[in-house]
Amino acid sequence: MKFLKLLICLLLAVQGLAQPHGKDSNFVSRHRPGFFWYNTGWRPAKVGKLRKYDRLILDVTYNQLMMSGSVKQHTARSFGCNVNTMWDIPITNGNTVSLGIGLAYKFQKTGPKGLFFRDTSARYTHFYADSGYTDYRKNTFGNHMLAIPVEFRFRTPRWQHFKVHVGASVGYRLQTFQKLWEENKHRPIKDKDLPDVNGLVYGVHLRVGIRNLALFADYTLAPQFKSSNSSKINSLAFGLSLSIF
Repeated sequence: MKFLKLLICLLLAVQGLAQPHGKDSNFVSRHRPGFFWYNTGWRPAKVGKLRKYDRLILDVTYNQLMMSGSVKQHTARSFGCNVNTMWDIPITNGNTVSLGIGLAYKFQKTGPKGLFFRDTSARYTHFYADSGYTDYRKNTFGNHMLAIPVEFRFRTPRWQHFKVHVGASVGYRLQTFQKLWEENKHRPIKDKDLPDVNGLVYGVHLRVGIRNLALFADYTLAPQFKSSNSSKINSLAFGLSLSIF
């Protein structure tokens, strides 16, 4: 809750810096929004061209493993990021409703208080909270993923607009890893060969914010492991989104 309150305060504090004031809210801008407000590419923007938004989005996330029973985590080791390159396709004349589609890279890392182990057959993976293996001082668990997000975008017509993005994504899990730092050793042991990892990734997400900044939530519906014999794990990510342009 403290982290969520901090994000809300940050959003309210800096949203006023997202763009210049004093513009007619119905004026069709010749410039592109965001940090690259005056960047129009190789050629000047056409007069009357609709503004487009949220084409490069960075998400900073706190990640939580979801399974039956609570999973305690080290907060400082449970942060990740997403990089989204998107097309903004207007549906209405004023671009108050649009379709976003693109390509996203997702890095989700967590610091669970427990370890993942192979079973005796080396075919399935199980999570043991607070396991008896105590010869390590810290551990992390994470995923690298590529996904295709598709989202419906709703905006108010004003220059400094309020926005809601409702979307879903499907993609591929590039790598799943577990890192262990043993006592008195500086280099971690990295395990990238946990069995039964589900390569297919799909989920739903939501952004709610003002202009360049938004609160973000993403729930991965696809289980981390394929078999019912492995631990049943999904993931939840929430944080702050920044639209570069």
